[in-house]
Amino acid sequence: MFYQHLDFSSPNSFKLTARPRRFCKPLLLIMVIYAIAGCKPEIIIETPKEVIVQQVETATIPIYGEYIGVTKASISVEVRARIDGYVEDKLFIEGSAVNAGDTLYQIDSLPYIAAVNRLKAKLESQRVIYEKTIRDVNRLKPLYEKNAASQLDYDNALSAKAEANANLQASLAELEEEQLELSYTEIKAPISGLVGQSEVDIGALVGSKGQSLLTVVKQVDPIFVSFNMSALDYLNIRRNMTAYKERQADIEGKTVEGFVQISLPDSSDYRYWGDISFTDPSVNPETGTFEVRAVLPNPERELLPGQYTNVRIKLNEIENSIVVPQKAIQIEQGGVYVMIVLPNGRVEQRFIVIEHQTEQGVIVKSGLKSGENIIVEGMHRVRHGQLATPLTIEEYRKLEETRNLEISSQVSLQVEE
Repeated sequence: MFYQHLDFSSPNSFKLTARPRRFCKPLLLIMVIYAIAGCKPEIIIETPKEVIVQQVETATIPIYGEYIGVTKASISVEVRARIDGYVEDKLFIEGSAVNAGDTLYQIDSLPYIAAVNRLKAKLESQRVIYEKTIRDVNRLKPLYEKNAASQLDYDNALSAKAEANANLQASLAELEEEQLELSYTEIKAPISGLVGQSEVDIGALVGSKGQSLLTVVKQVDPIFVSFNMSALDYLNIRRNMTAYKERQADIEGKTVEGFVQISLPDSSDYRYWGDISFTDPSVNPETGTFEVRAVLPNPERELLPGQYTNVRIKLNEIENSIVVPQKAIQIEQGGVYVMIVLPNGRVEQRFIVIEHQTEQGVIVKSGLKSGENIIVEGMHRVRHGQLATPLTIEEYRKLEETRNLEISSQVSLQVEE
């Protein structure tokens, strides 16, 4: 390969010559080397980013189960008519509180009063007959002992006395039965509680020939809360129970022991805690859960039967668990991770394994150890491998206050100028 060369050795003429191109390569290489030698490398200074960190600590964390529960009356009694008759009066206000023994309905009692009077007269007649037989026996007995009366006459007198006594007792039983039915004309509240809606009106026929159910009275203090617990939660609770508690729970008819807390419709916590009073001894094969019932005080009647509520119960405790704030957790396709500031100031993206999520934070099963600094605020400022300045929340606030004061001072000076 050749290139063209102009010869200007003579002032009046020039000529074009050709030289080999290979002589140009060393020259070009030398020029590049001198150019590189003349350049100074640029020094890049990395500025650490300020982040707020929190030191990883270990603690004993309670594990709670959250369930949806339904409130139920501790006692619910249907008030029914036990006799036939027409309702004469309704003596309560629907939905109000009643005491045990308060009269709720009055059924027409005249037919039953008449029957009682009739049976009283019959009883009196039987008593007169019985007293006569007693006198007959007393009169024949000394005559029979002196052989002045026959054995047949004496036996007839004794039989008549026994028969009269039996008739008297039968009449007395009939009278007591009719008096009992008369008492049923006043339908009373069987328990103290809240009375429901009346199912009949005044003048309605009730009893076996009419409407039997009149109303319902429910006791709401105490009140029940029922919820369904999974078999896994049951296992966790049983493992946390001591042998003594297990025996006591089995004797009391509850395989699960503990206290529950529920929430009110406004999401606030109910002031009273409940105690588990019953657990269903079998698991529903369709849902894999079993029913649990707790009893709670309800003196102010803040709870009514049929309300849905959130139920929380302590299942277990995890000792020496590593807990991190929820806001420090980041999620991507590769998994769950946190950002850590190493002792050398470098940021590390650390993937972790979560065991539980609690109110205190996230319990980490593996990937962290106590004493490490995790970033809780400012994660968007740094990446893996970058430098960071770890600050506690208190240090960060003091630094911000100092900066704000400096800015205010500068602004004041500029205004004065």
